[in-house]
Amino acid sequence: MPKILVAIKILPFLYKLLLFLWHKFHNGKNVKFWYSTHIPYRCQFEGMNHVGKYSSFLGKMGYGSSIGWNSSVSADVGRFTSIGPRCDYINSSHPYKKPFATTCPLFYSLVKGRNPQNFSFTDKQLIEEFRYFDKDRELVNDIGNDCWIGSDVTLIGGVKIGDGAVVLAHALVSKDVPPYAIVGGVPAKIIGYRYDEETIAFLLEHKWWNNDIEWFKNHWELLCDIDKLKAYFNEKG
Repeated sequence: MPKILVAIKILPFLYKLLLFLWHKFHNGKNVKFWYSTHIPYRCQFEGMNHVGKYSSFLGKMGYGSSIGWNSSVSADVGRFTSIGPRCDYINSSHPYKKPFATTCPLFYSLVKGRNPQNFSFTDKQLIEEFRYFDKDRELVNDIGNDCWIGSDVTLIGGVKIGDGAVVLAHALVSKDVPPYAIVGGVPAKIIGYRYDEETIAFLLEHKWWNNDIEWFKNHWELLCDIDKLKAYFNEKG
């Protein structure tokens, strides 16, 4: 086999190995991950994080948050958020209503790699094809603190998941999810809230997740009884 072909085959392996070792050195104390996990070098982890096997992640991850196996997440993720296995996002779109008569990108797209052999009948880009929450950083979504996203959930590009929200398994989320809402279905709809309005307002005001780690070590029991948590913050004023 020619040396050039050997080099072409080896280079991707070397790149992935070096990236894996770089993260082990820089983030090994903050995040648990595997060789099959894809994490670009610019990702940041606050600590006690986990990204499962065969998953990919791009963004910042707050303390105590995790992603299950075989998931793709492009978002800043807040603290104490759990994302299940096989979650994904969709940030590309096709026109399917008037004025367009076709959904084929050969007639409206100039994006490289979008069309066969980079060919297009049009000489200008006719639609915004990709949806981002943060276009400058190429982050597709934004996920808050204390969220629970079940398995096999798909997030449409640009969607924000509010603090405390719960997304039920197999949901397709096409709109922003309010704080502490419980959503499910295809497309996802609000089916309830975790707490009453007064309690939600209290939690959003005090943002317990912003405390330092020592506070959690000394007051972890408060997070297992919301009435005690309320009493604690009310006593502090």
